[in-house]
Amino acid sequence: MDHGNGSQSQPDVFPELLHQLHELLELQRKYQPNLTLPVEDCENEVTIGIRNGSAHILRCLKVWYELPSDVLFASINIMDRFLTKMKVQQKHIACISVASFHIACKLICCDDLIPQPSDIIKISQCKCTPRDLARMETIIADKIGIEGRSRDNIPVTALSFLKLFDEIVRASRHGELLQKLLDQFQTFQHLEVIACDGVCSNFKASQIALVVFCSMIDVGVASLTPAPSVYNDVVLLIEYVTNLQDQCHIADNNFDDCFSSVLKIMSQYNSQCGVPHRQRLVWRLSQRTMKYLRPSTKLITTLPTIEEQGQHKADEE
Repeated sequence: MDHGNGSQSQPDVFPELLHQLHELLELQRKYQPNLTLPVEDCENEVTIGIRNGSAHILRCLKVWYELPSDVLFASINIMDRFLTKMKVQQKHIACISVASFHIACKLICCDDLIPQPSDIIKISQCKCTPRDLARMETIIADKIGIEGRSRDNIPVTALSFLKLFDEIVRASRHGELLQKLLDQFQTFQHLEVIACDGVCSNFKASQIALVVFCSMIDVGVASLTPAPSVYNDVVLLIEYVTNLQDQCHIADNNFDDCFSSVLKIMSQYNSQCGVPHRQRLVWRLSQRTMKYLRPSTKLITTLPTIEEQGQHKADEE
């Protein structure tokens, strides 16, 4: 996205939204991780790949329990801040990640939506006990300064900024155009993928959010029908978003570095080769279930290939 100099117009945001933005900018430093994890296995330490695998498991848990994206971003932030402060062995990372998830649930969700520790352990297959999980939650809370279930402990993350950027632009005169360009659900999904990759963990939350926001606008602009009036509206929108970059004090070189990293991650993800570190979940069936399923030698593991070309011909006829 061509940013321009952004000096011709100032964001016509409501004062309360601008105040919220300044508050988030002040708080983001408090919740900023600084990961220095090794890339390759080193003395049984947690590597960046193992961290990424744990983050994807947290995303699976978020989907399984149908929880809001806020839980995922908070749990990843809690895990990353703990890994920033503590040198962790590989055997402990599963318990740490699940404990971070449970802490995030307790901070964000109402009581009836908070998953039971025993259920989380079974689904995540983290191989720890509820007592281990409770003890790990206490250690994490102590190390990164979480006291009780106060909402003041909810981390400021890239999602916090993305939601606010979206609200600011939709409240402006560019809101109608943004509605055409940007699918909010898809944008949140893209940001979740970025959060699961440790490459972007050390970027400021505001940088990541604005980069994803701009990249999704780029995708939307590419799908528009070219027209002079539309072109002018897009230019004004870009100037407006550039002024948000100025409000966040994000230098162009920092924005570009983050943009390059985000594009690389999304390119890998879209080509289905960007998640090399996966935890293989194993279905454990009881003897009763096995007896009910009655497996036999007649079961096949492959299905016949569907000829797509033949299907197209049939449709045309």
